[in-house]
Amino acid sequence: MKIRTAFTETLGIDLPIIGAPMFLVSYEPYVIALAEAGALGAFPLPNYRTTDELKQALAAIRRATSRPIGVNIHLHGRFPWKEQLALCLEAGVSFFISSLGNPALILDDVHANGGRVYADVITLQQGLKARDRGVDGLIAVGSGAGGHCGAISTLVFTPYLAQKTGLPVVAAGGISTGAQMAAALAVGACAVITGTRLIATQESGAAPAYKQAVIDAGPEEIVTTAEITGNPATWLAKSIADFKERPALESKRWRDLWSAGQSVAQAETIAPIGEVIRAMVDDYRLAVQRLDQTLTEPV
Repeated sequence: MKIRTAFTETLGIDLPIIGAPMFLVSYEPYVIALAEAGALGAFPLPNYRTTDELKQALAAIRRATSRPIGVNIHLHGRFPWKEQLALCLEAGVSFFISSLGNPALILDDVHANGGRVYADVITLQQGLKARDRGVDGLIAVGSGAGGHCGAISTLVFTPYLAQKTGLPVVAAGGISTGAQMAAALAVGACAVITGTRLIATQESGAAPAYKQAVIDAGPEEIVTTAEITGNPATWLAKSIADFKERPALESKRWRDLWSAGQSVAQAETIAPIGEVIRAMVDDYRLAVQRLDQTLTEPV
């Protein structure tokens, strides 16, 4: 089954689902599995310490799939983003998520290769600034999202951004089922990002204990704090309980600090990514059918 939106038509994918580019979680097997399932697999470039490692990762992905993929690029001086961009374009990356720095720096090169640039935003002000810099669309990172997040509900923030900026908007935060995807599309999203549910998958790069913690947690065990990175972000409460007491050198051992969003509520098993995506599609179909049944013919 395909779910058609303007986003899927533009990117050439079957489903309006983006696998979140998660630090220390989204690696080659993750991206490949999502692409082969008809979604858009994405990874953050900081997952690879050197450009040689990135080049090897891109080659491995391209040996396994020719389908569209995406990356989260940090356009900041401490990252070798120019070299990373060149490697990504050479490998046919067609979707770039900008979260740091000025996205205008890469627009010409990405567009020349037929790609698109979307900016992560958590406020309308950020969205308007990104629009004025020429991005192709925005990612509305709502309050339920894993990792760095905003303070506005996804179902409120998505149509708000779309109306005020006039740009296509991808909904992110609290979306891990087909019904949740249907809700996001209903309020105007062109696609959705799913992250937390995909942590607890076979292809995820997360440690086994991290995957199990996502399954075991409820949404009330997700806390939002700026103390870890300096910006508001969501975490599994148990993984950061002793953060302040840790020695300075150990307080930012990122593999021991587990980020997740409120959609841990829907994570119940460690499954293959393909199975998770199929379940989302099936649930989407059922949700649309349920909604259709609520309509009655006018008297």
